[in-house]
Amino acid sequence: MKFGGTSVRNDSSRTSAMRHVKDHFEEGKNIVVVVSAMGRKGEPYSTDTLINMVKLVGKHICPKELDSVMSIGENLSAAYFAHFLNQNGMNAISFDGRQAGILTDDNAGNAEILEINPARIISALSEGNIVVVAGFQGVNSDGDVRTLGRGGSDTSAVALGAALGAECVEIYSDVDGIANCDPRQVTTAVFMDSISAAQMITMSDEGSKVIHPRAIKASLASKTPIIARNTFNDAAGTTIFHGESSDNNCVTLAHREDMVMVEFEYAHDAGSHVEGVINIDSKRVILKDDVYFSAKLSRLEESFGFYKVSKGWATVSVVFNNKAPQAMKVDSAEVLETEENVISYLLPESEMRVALNTLHAAYT
Repeated sequence: MKFGGTSVRNDSSRTSAMRHVKDHFEEGKNIVVVVSAMGRKGEPYSTDTLINMVKLVGKHICPKELDSVMSIGENLSAAYFAHFLNQNGMNAISFDGRQAGILTDDNAGNAEILEINPARIISALSEGNIVVVAGFQGVNSDGDVRTLGRGGSDTSAVALGAALGAECVEIYSDVDGIANCDPRQVTTAVFMDSISAAQMITMSDEGSKVIHPRAIKASLASKTPIIARNTFNDAAGTTIFHGESSDNNCVTLAHREDMVMVEFEYAHDAGSHVEGVINIDSKRVILKDDVYFSAKLSRLEESFGFYKVSKGWATVSVVFNNKAPQAMKVDSAEVLETEENVISYLLPESEMRVALNTLHAAYT
């Protein structure tokens, strides 16, 4: 069971999360809970708040030091939630990434899980405990903390589920599951009962923030079902299943925002040199304007040089469960070359909401 930041932000939210844990506890199941940092940007213990504390000293932060800072939020959240469960009659113990046996590579800020040794988790479960694990982190071979990048707590949960042979992984947030488009942008978006892992990976690759593609991929070998649910109600949620989908008409939309375009004077292959950089064509790339932006931009300039940088870009993608039809024209948008089941557009961020609503009405 994985609970996101809004599910553990305060005691009211944690009580709702605890109710779901208690349902499984009373059925006698072994339970591993993975938690994100408490709350979102602006709240005292959120990851963004911790990052901003360091940025006040200087914006160019060593990625390895940043990992140490960012891991604190999940560690605190895990210890607090375990204590919360204990105070409500359920034996619980918290582990950080190292204690949970999560070994990663040395890629600070976006580490890959290399292997998991869940021996301590299994031992704690056998003693009747609920195990609460700090998400978003592991350690490298030297024992240094490394974070897993965007959606890292989802990845922690699914990878642990696979390593433990879990019957399923439930990922809880403040929405009723997975919608065919971001309901914050498109009010007519519809929550789905199910979606194939293959389509969900593509949707996530195109920018959907519901579940990171790395988390879905962690379930492929074990074929562990993933269920996206709402912490604050009893809705059944959306099941991500493995295997072929029988619904050839399933269409979903995804988007990226806060993107920066970098234009080079000459042709380049920057996307294969700097992680998180998306190639547009032979002379243009886009990348997220986030805490790692300055470091990535410096690497691009050092390797390739560039002559123009512009902010305020977005992409909107339509993901089909079969071959995509011919792309329709969208005002102010450029059609990008993509996979055969995807139509993707590059456009100014100011036009993104209109484009999402137009495409959602046309294709779903």
